[in-house]
Amino acid sequence: METKKPLPFFKRLNLLLILTSLTFATSWLPFIRGIADGESYHWGTSLFGNVFYGKGTGGDFYYVAINVFLCLLLMYFFYWIKNRKVFYSLLVLWYGSMIGNSFFEVFAGDGYMFHGDTLNVHLDLSFIIIPFMIVLGALVVKVILEDLNHSFVAKGTKKNKFWAILLLAPIPVQIVLFYMGESHGITDKIGVIIALLQVALAWTAFKGYNIIEED
Repeated sequence: METKKPLPFFKRLNLLLILTSLTFATSWLPFIRGIADGESYHWGTSLFGNVFYGKGTGGDFYYVAINVFLCLLLMYFFYWIKNRKVFYSLLVLWYGSMIGNSFFEVFAGDGYMFHGDTLNVHLDLSFIIIPFMIVLGALVVKVILEDLNHSFVAKGTKKNKFWAILLLAPIPVQIVLFYMGESHGITDKIGVIIALLQVALAWTAFKGYNIIEED
């Protein structure tokens, strides 16, 4: 039957998809800026104490590229892959590493810090990240357990195409803004804001708008 009103399971699946879209920020921003800005753009991150760092597409840029690929793949898997075990595996890998790294940073590292130099954002998230990750981990487990009891087919709609085009269209403009502008200047800020909007709305291109639940 075709679902007219989203079932509680699909609401939770959509919520996790939206949260996954937001986690895309830590990969998408250094990816597009590394390509467009070149060596004038410095980025860095760490995973379980291992530091990944680069200028533009140099250094450990492969780490950023892999994460962009994996996150896009994961968002696609939410509704569009029939082999759900593959979806579960990538979901556990993505969130398991994120949750584990959060605990490591808070209890064994220097705290969970976020730095965004272009928008001059510097936040210590150590006090809120652990409870948030516990809730997030519980949501992942619940979605997987519920997904095991559902069989559905998602059909592509005009909404998927609309959002995909809308999110991809600004990329040439962003590249020009990052490449031509002064580092951390107004053009960089505009480019970053566009990138954050892309991240916040990326889930809209992957959501299943037309769901047929199978018996």
